[in-house]
Amino acid sequence: MTTNITNCPLFSFGVLADVQYADIPNRLNFAKTSMRYYRNSIKLVHQAALTWNQDSCKPSFAVHLGDLIDGFNNREGKANSEKALRDILTEFDKFDGPVHHILGNHDFYNFTRKELWDSRLNTTQLTGKVNVEDTTTSRNPTNPPENECGCSNKLYYKFNPHPDFCFVVLDTYDISGCSHLQQCPRYEEALKILCAVNKNTGYELNSPTGLEGKERRYVLYNGGVGKEQLQWLRNVLEEATRKQQTVFILDHIPIFGATDQCLLWNYEEVLETLGEFDCVAAVLSGHTHTYNYGEDTNGIRHIIFPGIVEATPGTNAFATIDVYSDYCDIRGYGQMPSFTLRYPRWNKTMGKVCTDSTKETSVQATS
Repeated sequence: MTTNITNCPLFSFGVLADVQYADIPNRLNFAKTSMRYYRNSIKLVHQAALTWNQDSCKPSFAVHLGDLIDGFNNREGKANSEKALRDILTEFDKFDGPVHHILGNHDFYNFTRKELWDSRLNTTQLTGKVNVEDTTTSRNPTNPPENECGCSNKLYYKFNPHPDFCFVVLDTYDISGCSHLQQCPRYEEALKILCAVNKNTGYELNSPTGLEGKERRYVLYNGGVGKEQLQWLRNVLEEATRKQQTVFILDHIPIFGATDQCLLWNYEEVLETLGEFDCVAAVLSGHTHTYNYGEDTNGIRHIIFPGIVEATPGTNAFATIDVYSDYCDIRGYGQMPSFTLRYPRWNKTMGKVCTDSTKETSVQATS
């Protein structure tokens, strides 16, 4: 790949979403609207890893925005899920840098929260080239989760790849019916929220049938951010403001710009929290499998990444993001477009709220 980069960024990082690998034939999605290329997805991760390694602005880390292996793996039992996970992580291991894994609904279809905590998908304590400050309890065997669900372990955290930047990983399945065991109080809390709006039953809680508008987000494959996590987020943003840091939010379920049935349950609360601060540059999400870009009323940019699993064979769907003090270049591959994103309100150079234009301009990229 060639680019028109003329100056060196502060750092770069790679992004991709919704790999959903499974060793099964292609098939249509749940809504029968698009094809999923399950076996092809592992090849695309391989291509992304090699591309990042060979980049002149080599990423110092990468991010996968959730749904690493598909739920179909678990239909053949836990051993099959574990094999699929090993196979896809082998391809990620070919990238010469740490990878942060945000958890999505398909990850919870395969493993319990406790199992994920004990797996390599728990990157809350990731070490290496990225400075991570976590919110978790210890993974020492002498300090086990409070119950079999593992809900006492917090899967949200922050890390600082540069002194002027803070990356915040949200757990958008903090409150959810698919990420907690049925005996867990958070499962009961989630079902109460869900069933107050969605009157379907059983597996049909995954369907928005009978719901209209934004109510369509109340389906079983979505979730919400709990009050404790929301307060933690506010504290992190307060600290970032004091340090004059620019913040990127990473999550699986979008909080803006997605179709109604793919929105976070309490997206309004999270948007309101983010809108209280001038330090947030962008929110990077997955889940929908379709690229989308939007700007909320507070000027925060929301980028939804296309799903690797639905990338047509012969293309791809990932990006390398080159980060500068007051903007970043997003260099997309395949179904992910390329453009320049200027941080909306926080002027790092002047140390005050930015009033300059935030118009996007394209960055030349060919592969």
